[in-house]
Amino acid sequence: MDLPGQGVRLRATRWPGAGTPILLLHGLASTRRFWNLVVPGLVGLPVIALDQRGHGDSERPDGPYDGATVVADALTALDALGVSRAVVVGHSWGASTALRIAHEAPERVLAVVAVDGGLGRAVDAGDTRAQARERLTPHRTALPPEELRALVAAGPLAPWWSDELADALLPLFGVGPDGLARPRLPFEAHMQIVDDLLDNDPETWLPHITCPTWLVACGPLAGTDDWSRRKQAGLERAARLLPAPRLLQWAGAVHDVPLQWPALVAGLVRAAAAEVGTGPAVRSASGREGART
Repeated sequence: MDLPGQGVRLRATRWPGAGTPILLLHGLASTRRFWNLVVPGLVGLPVIALDQRGHGDSERPDGPYDGATVVADALTALDALGVSRAVVVGHSWGASTALRIAHEAPERVLAVVAVDGGLGRAVDAGDTRAQARERLTPHRTALPPEELRALVAAGPLAPWWSDELADALLPLFGVGPDGLARPRLPFEAHMQIVDDLLDNDPETWLPHITCPTWLVACGPLAGTDDWSRRKQAGLERAARLLPAPRLLQWAGAVHDVPLQWPALVAGLVRAAAAEVGTGPAVRSASGREGART
């Protein structure tokens, strides 16, 4: 379905159900189809997966792509669906967005599930802003589709590769008139989002997020690399800052764990929904709220 954002048309998929609504937010340069393998584990719950502005099948304005606008997009889309409160689940950049929604609109968020994202500052100790920006700048991929598919299939998700996984991951690319596959998110929009991440520290929001907040850090079994250490430090800071922390480390998980272990991610989302599963959640067209079951 099409849903309104802040001056843009957003594309979403909605699965009907009863009980606590679930909003799924993909990561940077991804699409709503990223959650394809997780959704079967959420059958029975009302679920909405949203293509954020510039991504997937949503409109691609020149801007803005700042976090406040992306938050307003999500809230406007929920308003259009009549959903007053939801469990907001985000992966990577989507996790940062989920945390920001909980900070800016606490009355709309029952719980946050942040999967391998939102774990600290994009500019960390030892980094300059320029170094961090360079680290977060994507490659300008332009490959024949079959070559791209083979490259992605041989990457970190190779042991779990399947046609279903390909259908969830490859839609982040589109084929141009020249026959080459490129990311569907324009490079300029990608960098606007990177700049917003560099200019905003999620840790300033954490002390003000009062709902149950699940933070998941993924990494190798022996997490001694610099990125794993950064995420560990982010978890330790979150434990001190969050009023209601739920902190998890999944050793052996790759960054795109919803594609690697979708049943585990679905189980976590169900646990988060079960914890907050009482009281009103969905507003009728008349503005009155209906009770969740």
